[in-house]
Amino acid sequence: MRRAHALLAVALLLAASALLASDGSSGSRLFWIGAAAVLAASVAGGAVLLGRLAVPASPPALLFLGLLGALVVWQAASLAWSIQPGRSWDYANRGLVYLAFAVLGVLLGAVPPRRVAEGLAALLGALFVVALAAKVIPGLHGDYGRLTRLRWPLGYWNQLALLADLAVPLGLWLAPRRRAEGALLVFGALVVAVLTFSRVGVVLALVGAVLWLWLGRERLASLTAFALAAAGAGVVGGLGLLLPGIADDGQSHGVRLRDGLVFGAVLVVVAVAVALAARSLLARKVDRDRARRLARGGAMIVAAVVLAALVVAVVRAGGPVDFVADRWHEFSNPVSSQVGNDVGRLGSTSSSNRWRWWQEAWDAFADHPVQGTGAGTFALTDLTHRDSPLATVEPHNTPLQFLSETGLVGFLLYAGAVGAVVWGFRRRARGDGGAAVALGIVVLLGLLHAVVDIDWDYLATQGPLLGIAGFLAARPGRVVIVARRPLLAVATGIACLAALYSLLSPWLSDRYVQSGYDALVNGDFAGAASDAKLAHSLDPLSTAPLSLWALAETDDARALDHLRKARDLEPQNPDAWYELGFFEGESLHRWRDSYRDLNHAYTLDNYSVDGRELDKARCKIDPATCQG
Repeated sequence: MRRAHALLAVALLLAASALLASDGSSGSRLFWIGAAAVLAASVAGGAVLLGRLAVPASPPALLFLGLLGALVVWQAASLAWSIQPGRSWDYANRGLVYLAFAVLGVLLGAVPPRRVAEGLAALLGALFVVALAAKVIPGLHGDYGRLTRLRWPLGYWNQLALLADLAVPLGLWLAPRRRAEGALLVFGALVVAVLTFSRVGVVLALVGAVLWLWLGRERLASLTAFALAAAGAGVVGGLGLLLPGIADDGQSHGVRLRDGLVFGAVLVVVAVAVALAARSLLARKVDRDRARRLARGGAMIVAAVVLAALVVAVVRAGGPVDFVADRWHEFSNPVSSQVGNDVGRLGSTSSSNRWRWWQEAWDAFADHPVQGTGAGTFALTDLTHRDSPLATVEPHNTPLQFLSETGLVGFLLYAGAVGAVVWGFRRRARGDGGAAVALGIVVLLGLLHAVVDIDWDYLATQGPLLGIAGFLAARPGRVVIVARRPLLAVATGIACLAALYSLLSPWLSDRYVQSGYDALVNGDFAGAASDAKLAHSLDPLSTAPLSLWALAETDDARALDHLRKARDLEPQNPDAWYELGFFEGESLHRWRDSYRDLNHAYTLDNYSVDGRELDKARCKIDPATCQG
């Protein structure tokens, strides 16, 4: 058990790194945190195979890891048919890192769930303090002067809102035991959810509270904590929405500093009030029957308010049919589907272009139903199928993303892994009670949020969530020491080295590409060519080193060869065709070839491809078309 608790400390340290230092979807941070996770999982796995670490005897956990591992292998296999193989390699590496977190979660199966829940709650509390501090102190994140939605340190507001949602059931579970800490965690989570302006984030925070009040124990204490936290968050969040320096884009540093200090002062005062009220009210003992009546009455009041608001909205729309029609039109209409990043978005039912992206993902799946287009390739699918200038990297729906990119095989592996967690959770919840239920709600909220956003791209949410999923899949109460298998331990070490190389190679290639462009700026063409050659040798599936190499070449024939190789790597990428066509025209004066390739680039993407070069090539071929 001592070794298991040491492993828990390592897992929490990795989770803290993911939450506070992953820098959004940064590939660089994924390498450093992911390499540490892979190394930790491999060392722990080796300890199991050498008989030094007990492992839970859990068929659901084995099934979960097997299916998740198969999904990662299938993502790697998709390099063979991917429309963007370099991106698929990066995405397979991301899956590999998530698998490492899942392995650590499974190996923690013998740790009491309350330890895991308390550790995660502490990390989320620290994250909220850091996130809100950036609103109080403008120097922590200067970009709030441009765009005000709360997102630091994750880089993306919806992912921060998701983490706020996950904290709600944890805080309500914690409240009867640690009264002030539980109420404050819920309070901070609700304030964060509001200031991200995330509609789904606010809804899921309420869903998390309702699920805990339905499934959890000590409902009155939890309901009291939620009421206190919601009241405090209403005051602080409402104030934040009224202060220009907190809620409005384009504000000066002075305005943000002034309003940040006001916001911070009110935040601290209200937080202290919530903590004191929680300590006082939650310490009182209440008769169980009375507690049930109060909880039931509170739920009925909330339901009545929601129902009344819905009735008013339906009446104002002219009836239920008109109400549904108006909401569907707002959700799916491509003209009005993109809502702004201001507080007004909280009242909108627009899909914010999701409906279009979901349709594109489904069409890509229909075209490649078995194998998909390749892991992580939806950005290119969207680029060549969109009917709007707005582009995206993923379809904002993880199940559809797997259908589109990895086909039916990848989707079934993902769905099977989810099913294995559900199987394991039902076994664990019967024996472990409250903490396991709270963690189960955490995973459920993560799955719900994944249906409307690009969650799989973010280590900050998916790493901890998959670790918790692995923990829930592991059967409690029965751990075994496996027979020593030194050969398998050695194989695990070799697999670890292979995984680390897979993470290192594209990361190092990107470093050389950046260095090469720096050399080009300084006029060092030989140095840039050398960096491009090294980058290409490390990541032969990426077009970036080839593009750099072409720019650094002094021989036109070799430069042309590099650009053709880039085009052949990603024949559906309009950028590869554009770079080739531009070079053929401006450097080689082969205007017919240039027109052909530029026209193909424009056909693939007529929104971002510069049509002026295409017009120039047309004029060179037939000057009469450009007269006048």
